[in-house]
Amino acid sequence: MATKTVRRSISMTPEMRDLLAQITAKHGRDVSENDIIRDAIRHYLDQQADVVGSRRHFQRSLQARLDRLESTLTFQMLMLTFLMATVLGDESDEAIHEAMTAARRDGDALLKQIVALRTPTGDT
Repeated sequence: MATKTVRRSISMTPEMRDLLAQITAKHGRDVSENDIIRDAIRHYLDQQADVVGSRRHFQRSLQARLDRLESTLTFQMLMLTFLMATVLGDESDEAIHEAMTAARRDGDALLKQIVALRTPTGDT
């Protein structure tokens, strides 16, 4: 067992004290109230570590998924751009340049319209 070098003082309700005394009595002389309190704190800290670990895992997996989706979306947009340029027969890339300029200029307004269409009540 690790060396115990930090001391703490805690307050508890009389009911908690009585329950702690009952649990200690069930374990016999080999286990003290301090042992039970340390075990309870260790159990709580272990659970919290699991929660923190789960959140980190979720954040990492969500970020990886978002990165994959962004990569896929970028690839699809590039393919659509290439196909549109091919269909239009525009080898000077002028149509692509105009589309990018319009998207930059009108993108926010178009996004608001798309959100309004996707929202069932029309609220944004």
